[in-house]
Amino acid sequence: MRLALIGAEPDRRYPGVTWTDADDAGLVIAVGEPSAAADVVVASTKDIDELWETRLSLLVGNLADGRVARFGAPRLEPHNPEWAVTADRLLRRLARFVARPDYAWDHIGSTSVQGLAAKPIVDLQIGVPSLRDVDGIDAAVARAGFVDVAKIAPNSPGVLRDNPRGAGNFWEKRLFASADPGQYAILHVRQLDSPWWHYTTRFRDLLRSDETLRGDYERMKRGLVEANAGETNYDKYTIAKTAFFDAIQHRLNRP
Repeated sequence: MRLALIGAEPDRRYPGVTWTDADDAGLVIAVGEPSAAADVVVASTKDIDELWETRLSLLVGNLADGRVARFGAPRLEPHNPEWAVTADRLLRRLARFVARPDYAWDHIGSTSVQGLAAKPIVDLQIGVPSLRDVDGIDAAVARAGFVDVAKIAPNSPGVLRDNPRGAGNFWEKRLFASADPGQYAILHVRQLDSPWWHYTTRFRDLLRSDETLRGDYERMKRGLVEANAGETNYDKYTIAKTAFFDAIQHRLNRP
């Protein structure tokens, strides 16, 4: 894993870590003062040892073993403005690593909607011209600390294929999840102009603009969290949201 320090020079080595500059790193640590490029801020380089024990060693181990960071049972938190900051930082990093100007980049999901309670897992989306031409994606997302979920749970909903709904005939996708237990994130890779590439951004925009819909969606999610208390597999939680989308499909179909 490539890491960078801002505001100091590294004074020791850690297993599986290569120190580099911030533009090349998959995780950036700021020392002393916050930075827009930093994923975490520590008071001094002495604090990096503790960060290694509580976070970085787990990240390195997860990447080596192809594991995602486990969030545990679903829970909702009040909207946090830092979610948008995290999404912007991760999207900029991924865009820099992938280096494809023909890709589209979006913060989607509940964490992208101000005022909506959400699981603190940031959803990101890359729109690609063709899923048959994604050279470099795997290496770029691994460099940014993400793991291919298809290698862990290929049959889970939304991993290799979206649930068909509405018009359209292309449902394939890719799904990656962060290996960093200090920064939960999911990355969806969908083909530009595929139905779900449109649905995700339209649904986000509807939730941002329609307070009633936003309230209905949050109540539904709270009920699902209660119903799935203790569950660490999100398949049932994901499938149970289908009825809500069925009710608003006509709105998702609109350009």
